[in-house]
Amino acid sequence: MKPDPTPTIKQTTLPRFSVAQTILYHLLPGVFIALVFVALARFTNPFGWPPSLALLLTWLVAGIPILVGFLFYYGRQQNGALSLNGVLLYRQPLLWHQYAGLVPPLLAWAALASMLLYPLGESIQRHLFGGWPSWLNLSTLALDPTQYPPAVLWTIVALSTVLNIAVPITEELYFRSFLLPRIPASSRWAPFWSSLLFSLYHFWLPWDVLGRMITLLPVVYVVQWKRNVYISILVHCLLNLLGTIALALW
Repeated sequence: MKPDPTPTIKQTTLPRFSVAQTILYHLLPGVFIALVFVALARFTNPFGWPPSLALLLTWLVAGIPILVGFLFYYGRQQNGALSLNGVLLYRQPLLWHQYAGLVPPLLAWAALASMLLYPLGESIQRHLFGGWPSWLNLSTLALDPTQYPPAVLWTIVALSTVLNIAVPITEELYFRSFLLPRIPASSRWAPFWSSLLFSLYHFWLPWDVLGRMITLLPVVYVVQWKRNVYISILVHCLLNLLGTIALALW
């Protein structure tokens, strides 16, 4: 990965958001994404399409545009032009052997934690969200993919392959390169709050908050430690692509 020649702003001189701004900037995009997902899922359900497809379409028409749009909006407010200058931080260069030493163990942790904590999420969903509508339940595809036409399934695989790269890049730039350095907390606690608020932002998967946070926390700490968002981008993309491969094989 080519080192970024742009000088980074020192953490000590960077203006921090207020607590209210931090919460708002983390959660408000999730509210909009969830609302669009509900609307699309309600529209596509009569066609026999799984909620997973509605969520993928949501990312295309709303999720990515909302996150990228806010980055440019903030850049315009700060720079007086459509520029991301000074907006995206934590881009300190690393050598390739440093990525090789950090990304594989973090990916292994994330993959293992996701598998081990999956039953916890299912239990929380069953006991606390038993009334969750089936047309919003993203687990329906994994439970029985044979209920959907092959064309629908392969459309999901194709969209997932593309979006499992585009969405992690967008999310990591927004949450880890933009928001994490500006969280009004000490360096010890900022990754914790970043992981928690990012997990809560997934309003369409409320039962996964604890598992997602545990899975993500070590990655966010390393991003802050190395001041390098590309670490989390690589881990996030690779983890999602592993899920796409599993879906295609299944």
